[in-house]
Amino acid sequence: MSKTKLRIIELFHPLAFLIYLYGSSLAHIEHGIELSLWLMTIAIVLNLAVTTFPWFGIRWLRLEPKGCIWGWRLSLILQIASLVSFSYAMLHRLWRSLPQFHTYITLTTLLWAAYLLLFIYSRHACQPKKQQDDSEA
Repeated sequence: MSKTKLRIIELFHPLAFLIYLYGSSLAHIEHGIELSLWLMTIAIVLNLAVTTFPWFGIRWLRLEPKGCIWGWRLSLILQIASLVSFSYAMLHRLWRSLPQFHTYITLTTLLWAAYLLLFIYSRHACQPKKQQDDSEA
């Protein structure tokens, strides 16, 4: 079994999720108080920054390509879906529609958990299939 090398930047994704999880739990308990909204927003901004800043040229946030590309792409789709769900939840909180707010916060938590698990799996557990040469077959 090969030793996996974990970079410090890979810890930002679970850290952001834990901050979000604390904020969403607080939002469910206290019906969306301002502290919970701030915590969830900080986590979303941290997650978004870690994902998008490498596209703008910030090199120390860039992850080397490894693992399965399909898993990375699917996790990116789930991440975008969780951001859309969070935005919609914040609109419902602004409109004081608390049952829909709680529903969309729960959906965001589930989408983010699925994104994070798929992201970690595709980077560390999944190995891409090697192309076999036609002359060997």
